[in-house]
Amino acid sequence: MYLWKAWHDCRARVALYILAAVSIGVLSGLEVVSSANFHAFLMAYMAFQRPAGVSLAVFNHYFNSDFYMYITFSALRGFVGYGRPLDIATFVAGDWAFLVAYGLTPALLVSLTLGTTTIGREYDAGTMNFVLTRPASRRTFIFTDWTVGVTSMVIIVSGLVFPVFPFLYVIHAKGPGNVLGSLPGLWVLGAAVYGLSQFTTLVAGSAPKGLILSLAAVFTYSLLPVALHEWWHTDALLRLTDWTLRPFDYWAWPLSPFDWGATAFWLAAAAVFLGLSVLWIRFREV
Repeated sequence: MYLWKAWHDCRARVALYILAAVSIGVLSGLEVVSSANFHAFLMAYMAFQRPAGVSLAVFNHYFNSDFYMYITFSALRGFVGYGRPLDIATFVAGDWAFLVAYGLTPALLVSLTLGTTTIGREYDAGTMNFVLTRPASRRTFIFTDWTVGVTSMVIIVSGLVFPVFPFLYVIHAKGPGNVLGSLPGLWVLGAAVYGLSQFTTLVAGSAPKGLILSLAAVFTYSLLPVALHEWWHTDALLRLTDWTLRPFDYWAWPLSPFDWGATAFWLAAAAVFLGLSVLWIRFREV
């Protein structure tokens, strides 16, 4: 019964997010096709002469590079690419445009908002005490909400990536299936952030307050290590945070293999937040 209610409370939001995710994925695929068409035109032009202002080294590198391998991993980096804000080296290198990729950003936003939807709606409607006094276990209440939310998040995030695959196939890109390598990292990070927002909503007793607390935690996790590094030259916390975010490093793909350590960390974080939510609601007085 509560499973249906949890889905009913968030179905409109989930449907809208799926539509937006698929739209972003299709636009990303169209960008891939546009890049392929431009590359074909440029190759035809460069076959006759070197453009003015382009050095011979750059010309040879671009002309001889494997575009159809590069475009696959370029699309992959577009989903998981992450560069640190406040990182002076990032700005000096001119990579500020890749601070957060268009796959990572929706995953974070979806996880944050869905994590506050069902439980937050119970608080806002004043029905939380009624739910907690029903015969069903309080643990079932949390697990059901978590299952519906995380499943919705996985579908939405997948909608960002899967539409790009057929476009890569159409232009005969090499290894188009590699673009799906971004999904496991996005899924586990989304599950951890969803657990965080669910827990903060329980603690705060309000969806807006829970969302604010979750956002504060996410920004602190990202910005505090950089601030300590830049201002007090302490990089221990920065190294630890960078290790957990290694699957999303813009330059990680295609050079690094799948990172089991960081993936296990986010799975453990998701389990910890879920356990904290269960403990909090178990001992919460009506």
